[in-house]
Amino acid sequence: MNYVSNHNSLRPKLVIGFAAETNNLEDYALIKLKEKNCDMLIANDVSKRDIGFNSDFNEVTIFYKNNKREKLFSKKKSLISDEIVERISNQLN
Repeated sequence: MNYVSNHNSLRPKLVIGFAAETNNLEDYALIKLKEKNCDMLIANDVSKRDIGFNSDFNEVTIFYKNNKREKLFSKKKSLISDEIVERISNQLN
């Protein structure tokens, strides 16, 4: 991703990263957002047993390049994905 996001001739209009963290979610997500030159980074805490892996539920925080962040609280993964798609669509329009 670093190559595509850091080369103007190849860079898509929107670069989205994902981070699965077990601790220091915010710190690591912000580092990855900057290092990978993403417009948005979607991060989740995979250490929680009731969400994420082996669960129908998830909870994510979306970090934006403009320092905005937005938490999508625990809900079915299908609903989380719908909300992520909505945020991506908003960024493209």
